[in-house]
Order: sequence, then structure tokens, then C-alpha cells
Amino acid sequence: MASFPNFSNIQKFVRTTLTKRKGNTEYISKLNPFIRLVSGGGAGLVLVSNPDFKLLQAAGTTYGSSTTAGAVGTTWGGAPVNPNAGQGYKPSPVVTSLEVDEGAGSLSRKANFSITCFTKEQMEKITQYFLEPGFSIFIEWGWSTNAGYGGLQGLSANNISQFNNASNTNKVRESAGGEYDNYLGFITGGGVSLDGDKWTVSVKCTGYTELPTYLLTSETGEQKANQDGTLNSAEPFGLNYIDSENTSLADERFMKMFNDLPQTRQTKAVKSLRGLFAGDITYLINFDNEVTEELNDTSDGWNVAGFNIRQGRMTIDGSKVKLPAGTKITGEERFIRFDAMMNIIYQIGIDGYSLPDGSEILFAVDYLDTACSAFEKIYSTDPSKLFIPNPQSPTFNLSAKPNETVISAIVTDKINNSPKDRVKFPNPSNYNFQPVNGNKITLDPNEWGYLKDLYVNFDFFKSVLDTKNFFIKDALYQILNGISSAVNGMWDFQIEETEVKKSNGKTVQTLKIWEMNCISSGKQIPTYSFNMLGEESIFISSGLEIDISGAKMNQVIGKKLGQKLNSDSSEVTLFESGLTDQLAVKLLRNDNNADGTGGTTTTTEDAKKIAEANLNIMLGKSRFYPRVEISDKSNLDDDLYKICYLGAFKDSNIFSALKNGNAELNQSNTASPLMPVNFSFTIHGVSGIRRGDMFKVIGIPSMYSDGFFQVLSVKHSLQGMQWTTEVTGGYRNNR
Repeated sequence: MASFPNFSNIQKFVRTTLTKRKGNTEYISKLNPFIRLVSGGGAGLVLVSNPDFKLLQAAGTTYGSSTTAGAVGTTWGGAPVNPNAGQGYKPSPVVTSLEVDEGAGSLSRKANFSITCFTKEQMEKITQYFLEPGFSIFIEWGWSTNAGYGGLQGLSANNISQFNNASNTNKVRESAGGEYDNYLGFITGGGVSLDGDKWTVSVKCTGYTELPTYLLTSETGEQKANQDGTLNSAEPFGLNYIDSENTSLADERFMKMFNDLPQTRQTKAVKSLRGLFAGDITYLINFDNEVTEELNDTSDGWNVAGFNIRQGRMTIDGSKVKLPAGTKITGEERFIRFDAMMNIIYQIGIDGYSLPDGSEILFAVDYLDTACSAFEKIYSTDPSKLFIPNPQSPTFNLSAKPNETVISAIVTDKINNSPKDRVKFPNPSNYNFQPVNGNKITLDPNEWGYLKDLYVNFDFFKSVLDTKNFFIKDALYQILNGISSAVNGMWDFQIEETEVKKSNGKTVQTLKIWEMNCISSGKQIPTYSFNMLGEESIFISSGLEIDISGAKMNQVIGKKLGQKLNSDSSEVTLFESGLTDQLAVKLLRNDNNADGTGGTTTTTEDAKKIAEANLNIMLGKSRFYPRVEISDKSNLDDDLYKICYLGAFKDSNIFSALKNGNAELNQSNTASPLMPVNFSFTIHGVSGIRRGDMFKVIGIPSMYSDGFFQVLSVKHSLQGMQWTTEVTGGYRNNR
């Protein structure tokens, strides 16, 4: 089971096996692998490649008879499985290759293998067991040593099913000293090819962890069925019913939201969430049209830091600046809290499935304690995807006085202490999380926030639900990648297999959403180092690769620009108003002498121009949304920031400036994010290296000596009587 993105050290039994190989070429030269394939179709079929003598003693013969080729394998009970009559005296099929890959971004391990058949009849029999999508598959491989053979499992459904739990697989790996491994999954594809008189059956498999992602179809018109076969559909709420006085504010918003879901998603199961939503007013944002219309009515307004919407103007030192015609204060975007969204997804189609022994496996997506990296003034740059409920996000002070900021961090007590704002991002508390695998994650206040506390644009969510032929993993990734784009790609979400849990006596297969850049503070110390050269090296091959992609290049350039903003070097214009980068960022940081004049030379006309420019900036880039407790105009206050959230500010440059400034202030002795530097190596096969494990390499350029590599992917390959393990590690610097 992977520990990525958490930091973990290579397990002790793996380190012991690797150390034993250093300088011991004679030992390595004697290693010889085996493969055993076990199909769950019918009475089962077992194929063994390169077995020892005992494994050859199955009933039947290897070369068959004059009318029949060799047996294709045995049943789980050991009886021969023979092909139909045809060409005789042909050997039994052989497993010619196997690859098991645990790569970045995978929910579970993938496996591909090839079987060579020597007659058409053998191929036809093999495909009955290995080319039926959905059939269970159990693969075992290892070295032909006592420890390797000792890992082979008894062929019973109960015994095999336990390896749906990755921790059980790891226990067997440990007992075999890393010389045995196995894989439990299901068949998802493959094909057949002919080369001369030989047939090759190629099979693709996916781990059981990912099976539920194949079960949720999002095709328009398809809904979950009830036990009696009828569709689990529900009628929308009537508008008169919604407007009745018997509904609470939260209940009314749920009904409006339900009515606006795609028709195929308006099911009884989703409708049953009404009580849950009615109990939490913070689940939905900006679902009251009448409130939005009231706020956008410039004839009835309120004062905002010197700018009077009631009169449609802003007053500066006695001069009046009119608002642009048709100005709308609040945006039309609506938002649903992430955990509320997940409740809907669960009701739409997250189901269980059955294992080979007939037991039921329940499925869950673990997101409740998923943390995302953050900084104090984080905000959304794209309201079409995300709203971040941050009471510390930048706010606007439109005063024209030269010693007051244009964009500041004014936060009133009401914003901080409102009981309706139970949800906050980032989180003001310390974060301490101990994953099943990996080191403890600790973060300071405002450096993190819960994923469940973010708000997804409702229309964006609807578009995902309405997409044809979508599976749950694709839907989740589209949503997660979408909200990440609203913070300049600051978040890197992955869905990983985690520990299997128990609930009411049933197994719950759990997938965990991780934010890969949310890593623990504090210096990380790997416990194992590989030698790149010399007799102590166990590498078959290795390589150091530096790949600065376009995205990484932009990130580096952006950081350099952020540093340049604080220098005395030449500047580029950021705002149409003429405010330069240097001035804008100083204003953002509440620099009272931002204009460099000490506040003595700004004229009334200059102040008016600055205020007009700042007003245009705010109106053009800001998105405000009514606070959750606002139900009608009687709730309106006279302060914009007391009745509205700053939901988004469409300026990535300011976002980067704030983020980089925060990083400069909070540099500590901790590991950096993953850098575009990878080290890959291939060694003779060993099981037990996990994604997330840390290691150092002796012999690479000294500029990388202060950091370490973290395992990103592990791939096992068996071909040509050799088992190799290929590992790719990403570099992190220890600052």
C-alpha cells in the first residue's frame, strides 16, 4: 500500500534484502523468477511459468497426445484443464511477460501479462478464463528461493480475498524478505494476436480498489433502480411549495438546488438528503435570487468604506465619482460545499461489489480529513470553479488618502465571529495527522485547510454530472483539477488506495483523496542511501532527469517576478490604472509609504484618479456573494464586507505575489515541493518499495546532496527469466 504523498522510509525488510545484494554478484546471478496466474472463472484455471519440479506434477502431460496439445493449466483443485481436440504434441501455454505498475495518479496497481499458446484450441480455452472482463485475477511472482516459494498462497476464495487488503499483501512480502509479491484484481481488457503458428493472449488488469469507478455510469437517462426494478426517480419540488412559510432558509435553498440538478440526477436517493441540507445553512451559497437582485439594485444601497451605492457615487474629498451604468455588486455564480457535493455523488451511484468468496465489499471515498496547502490570504481567481470562504482574503479600502492602502486585509469582528461562518479556509488551528503509512503530518495555522470546507461552483458540478459515459474517478478528477486551476494550480490532487476498514462487520474499501503539495513541515531524514557507482551499487541501470515543463517554467518565472516586485529594479505595469507592480504589492502588504513620498505630494486630483482606477479594478475583477444568513433586504447592513463574501478576485498576479510573500515569511527547515528532477533506477526484483518512500543517492551531483528523492512510481517486470523492479523518485530539497 502506497504512503504517497506522505513521507515514509523504506521498510526494514527491504533494506535488509538490498544490503545483502551489495557486492554479492554470485548471489544475484543465481536468482531465477517464477509466475503463477490464477483465474476466478468457472472452476478456476492456474498457469505456472518456470515452476519447480513439484509444480509440474499436475495431472495430464506437458505435450499432450497425438490429437491434443498440452494442458493449458489446472483447476484450483489440481485437475488438468485440457484444450479441445486439435493439433497434438504441442507444449502447454507459457506466461511470457508480466508487468505490474504502481504509477503516479493510479487508484490502484495495474497489471499486464501475455500468454503464448501453441495451438488455436489452447488459445480458445485460455481466452475463456483470461479475456472475460470482470473476471477475478490473482497473480503471484517471486524468486525461486525458499523464501519466494514460501510466499505462495493456498488456492481458496477466502484466502485469496484477503489480499484485497494491501496491508495483508505487505505482511506476506515481509515474511518472504521481499522475494515474493502478489496482485489481486479484475480483467479489464486485452486481445489476441497471431505470429506464425503461435497465438499471444494479452491481458490487462486493474486492482480491485478501482472496480467501483467502473460501476458508476453517468449516461443521460440512466438512473439507479429500486429492488422492484422501477427507476429511483423523484419529482422536482413545486415552486409554490418552496415559497411556503413552512420551509426554513436552508431547506428552501436545498429544494431550489434539487430542482436545478440534471433531470436524471433528481432521484429519490438525492431527495432524501433534504433533512441533511436543511440542518446546515452553510451547504449552499448564493441560491436566493431575490437577495442578489436587491444587492444589485443601485437605487437602494449602503455605504462601503467611503463609497455610497445608495446615491450611485463615490465621494472623494468632496468630489463625486459615479459608478458605471449597470454596475452589479454580486455575481450570479452559485456554490455547493465540497462535503455536500460528495453526499450527492454518493447517492447517485457509489455501490459495493462482491469478492470471489461471495462477500460484499463496500466502497468509500475518504475526503473528510484531506488537507490542502494554503496561505493566510488565499482566495479564488476563478469564480466559475471555486469559492474559498476565507475571512482573511484581501479586501478593498477605496480611500484616496495616500497613506492608506488600496487593497488591505481588513477583517471585522463580525466576519470572524459570525456563528453562520462555521466553515473557514484556511484553518486557524494546527494540523496533526498520522496516516496509516508514512510520517506524521504537522502544519501551522493558516498553512492548510480542509478540502471539505471549499465550495465548488454549482454549475460546474452540474456539467460534470451531466457528462455522458463518465465514471466516478473521472468526475472527481475533473472537479478536483478544476478547483485547483482557480488557485494557479497550487493544489495537486490524487486519489490513492488506503487502508481497508471495517463497518458493521463488512469490509469498506477506501480510496483517499490527497493534496500532494500539502506536506509536513520539518526536515525529513531518509534512512537508506543507494550507491550509484562501484561494487556497492546494485543498479542494473540508472539515470538523472531534469524536465522543466511549460507549467514549471511559468512557476519559476512567476516566482522570480514576485521577487522582482520587492526589488528596486524596473517595473512592468500590472493595472490599467497605471499602478505599477511594485506599488501594488506594497499596497497589498499595507506599506504606509507605498508611493515613496511619505504621503506629502499626492494631490486631490491624483487621489481622485487613483480612486477611480481602484474602483474599476474592484468592479472588474471582484465577485461578491451574499453571506449565508442573509435572507432578504431587511438583513442588509451598511458595510459590503459585513453582508457579502469576497468570493473571487480574478487576478493571478496578485495571488502569486501574496503566495510568494507568504512563502518568504514562512521559510523553515522543511522539505520543498517536488521539483522537476527525477532519479530512476532498475534493480533485480524486490517487493515492498512503496510510493512515498524516501531515499538518497550517493554519487549524483553535489547540488542535490542536501535533498532526497521520494518514490513516485514502482513497476515490476518479468520477462526473459528475469524479474526487475523499476523505481522513479522525485527530488525534494531540504531547506
